[in-house]
Amino acid sequence: MKVILQQDLEELGSKDQIIEVSDGYARNFLIPRGLAIAATPSELKKWQERKKVEKIKREREKFKAKRLEEKLKDTTLVIEREVGEEGKLFGSVTSQDIASIIKKKFNISLDHRKIALEEPIKVIGIREILLKLHPEVQIPVKVEVKKKAKEEK
Repeated sequence: MKVILQQDLEELGSKDQIIEVSDGYARNFLIPRGLAIAATPSELKKWQERKKVEKIKREREKFKAKRLEEKLKDTTLVIEREVGEEGKLFGSVTSQDIASIIKKKFNISLDHRKIALEEPIKVIGIREILLKLHPEVQIPVKVEVKKKAKEEK
């Protein structure tokens, strides 16, 4: 019997995959537990429509990521922080700080999880990071951490 998986199952396959299993296994285990549905002609039609919609959505997201790439490529983000001895920062610069700078400078809301920063920046200087906007679109951006100018009273 052909079934459409509703969840990733390690021994069978991934979600939305059509697989062939024995009739008893499908009727007694997979379908009652909601792990799969029978691949009837109407369900196959729904499955194809879902696939089309998902493909259009992925292409739209990729297009948006390409537009953002055009705006952000060859960009240097400057962040000023208080600095202690030996050029070490009080605190650190995190991906959330970088996302807020991008929001202020370009008016682009970017999820901080799309900023590939292995560890927070703790020293002054220039570092190149990657913005992972889409699985196929990654942008290198320079982040320059500077010493904050002292305010005169």
